[in-house]
Amino acid sequence: MSLAYTSREVLPGVRHILDPLGVHLTLLTGTRGALLLDCGYGALDLKAYMDGLTDLPLTILLSHGHHDHALGAMRFPETWMLEEDLPVFRQYTGEEQRRRVLERAGLDEEESKCYLSARIPPPRALRTDLFDLGGLSARVIPAPGHTPGSLALYVPERLLLLLGDSWNPQTWLFFPEALPVSDYARTFRRLMALPFERALAPHHPELLSREFLQRYHEGLTEEGFASAKPYPVAGYEQLPTRAFAPCPGALLVFRA
Repeated sequence: MSLAYTSREVLPGVRHILDPLGVHLTLLTGTRGALLLDCGYGALDLKAYMDGLTDLPLTILLSHGHHDHALGAMRFPETWMLEEDLPVFRQYTGEEQRRRVLERAGLDEEESKCYLSARIPPPRALRTDLFDLGGLSARVIPAPGHTPGSLALYVPERLLLLLGDSWNPQTWLFFPEALPVSDYARTFRRLMALPFERALAPHHPELLSREFLQRYHEGLTEEGFASAKPYPVAGYEQLPTRAFAPCPGALLVFRA
C-alpha cells in the first residue's frame, strides 16, 4: 500500500502529523509522557507509526467524535474525550462511515474486512483538564460548536492553541449535532481569551498566527451571519447551508 503517515516538528515537542487520507493529528512530547490529539481515519496502523515516534507513555485524546478524527481509535486500547460527544462518536464510527473511508483508502480485501469489523473500545469520559507531560503541558478547553463536546488544547509552554475543528479554512457548523452559529461565536470568544500566540488546526498544515484568528473572531458578528449566502457543500447538497467569510482566507459554513 502506497499511503503513509508523514509528520514534521513545527515547534519543540510539537509534531503535526498528516493522516494519509488528509487530516492532521498533533503529538505533544514532554520528558515524561506524550499526548496525541486525534486519531484520523485509522486506515493504516497509527499505533505502529506512533511507536516509531515515541516510546514514552502515550495518552490519546479525541477533539470530537467525527469519523475523520476518531476512527483511528480502533488502533489503541484506550482513548479519552469529553462525554458530551460520546453520542457523536457512536454515530460516526460505524459501518456506513467506514465504508466511505474504504472507497478512498485502497486497502486490499483482507485489510478492508479487518477495518470494517474492528472493535473500537468506547472512549473514556475525560475528567481531568490538565496533562503534565514533563516540561510540556496541555490544558483541556471545552469548545462546543462544531459538536456539543468538542475540545481544544492550550499548551502554555509554547503559547500554542490546538483548535480541533473549532477553526479550519472551511469551518463546518451544518451537521445536525452542530450548535447554533451564535453559540459557536461565544465559544470562539472564550478561545481568544487564552494567551496564545499561534495555533494549529487539523485541516490546515501550517501554524496560524493569533493576529489572523483575531481578525476571524472580529468577523463573527450577527451582521456577518445575516449576510451569509446559500452555499451547497459537495456530498451534503441535501442540507440547507449558508456561508460567509469572517475574514479573508476563512469560510464559515452553517445551517440555513
